[in-house]
Amino acid sequence: MFLKRVVVKEMERALVFVRGRLEAVLPAGVHRMLTLRTGMEVEIHSTLETILISQRTRELVHSTSSLIDEHFVRVIVGEGRAAMVFADGVLVRVLGPGEFALVWKEPRKVTVREFDIVAQPAIEDALVPALTRFGANTARVQFVTVGEQMAGLIFVNGQLLRRVDPGTHAFWAALGAVRAELVDLRRQVLEVNAQEILTKDKVTLRVNISAEFRIVDPVRVAQSVRNPGETLYRLLQLAVRRTLGTRTLDELLMEKVDIEPASAEAIRQEMAAIGVEVGTMALKDVILPGEIREILNQVVAAEKRAQANLIQRREETAATRSLLNTARLMEESPILMRLKELETLEKLTEKVGTVTVTGGFEGMLEKLLVPVKK
Repeated sequence: MFLKRVVVKEMERALVFVRGRLEAVLPAGVHRMLTLRTGMEVEIHSTLETILISQRTRELVHSTSSLIDEHFVRVIVGEGRAAMVFADGVLVRVLGPGEFALVWKEPRKVTVREFDIVAQPAIEDALVPALTRFGANTARVQFVTVGEQMAGLIFVNGQLLRRVDPGTHAFWAALGAVRAELVDLRRQVLEVNAQEILTKDKVTLRVNISAEFRIVDPVRVAQSVRNPGETLYRLLQLAVRRTLGTRTLDELLMEKVDIEPASAEAIRQEMAAIGVEVGTMALKDVILPGEIREILNQVVAAEKRAQANLIQRREETAATRSLLNTARLMEESPILMRLKELETLEKLTEKVGTVTVTGGFEGMLEKLLVPVKK
């Protein structure tokens, strides 16, 4: 009646406490224990769980009992450090600063890896798949996924930590607030629309500008400017003002105007200094005010009418000159004169139904043709 029967199954261990102190670790089997000792408690745990889960873990992990080191691996994580516990090569626990655990030495092979999260805040890529499968607590680990043609900038407590390439990356969140900023590395088009420009002769125009750019150094961009697109936008505005502000409206209409090569090269150099590559820059449209456009339309219409009148007068002059030459030839050649008369007679007879001939052919000609007075 003073014996307590304790059954410990395979892959289990029994922890025997007397007055809160660990007295024994019982292996698998049937055990009989005297119950006369006061304050005795027995806890049975599965060793397959790898990590001991007990209300007494805090006391046990700091205990000086040799039983702890015989059956467990103590894991105590200090400030600025983290630990990963592996059982047979499989991740079973992630511990952050100030956390602790007791890991059963048997039946699985246990490995504990510690990390200095201050010196190495980024978790090596080889461990990311294990962390992803394990589903580590986001309070300890933070994941960042970067897509194709993108780059990731990692900030910790507002400070730029590093750049990461496409893929999934993990960082120790215990350092503080971890923030990821994704940067598009593809070629982009910046449109600067409806910019009002004053020409040299005081005419206000509106222009549309287009420019291609690509971020080639995200880290330098982040350290130099808040928004590279806004910086390029401002530089394009200044360049167009310098280009169009020194020309008159007539010069702009007569020439194909674009951003001056010197200004374009200055923009490329300034943007390259902050990690941005600038490609084609062009003036897409030059939009005139309504009243100026109407005046120009009138000018163009007047020019076209003048050209049409000039062409008409030129044709009339050529026709008159041709008639004069024909008349001179007819005057000098009676035969040519007679042929012309016959040609005229032929045209007249085509429009007459009946012709009465009196006085012969000469008489008919005299009646049909009016003699030319010399």
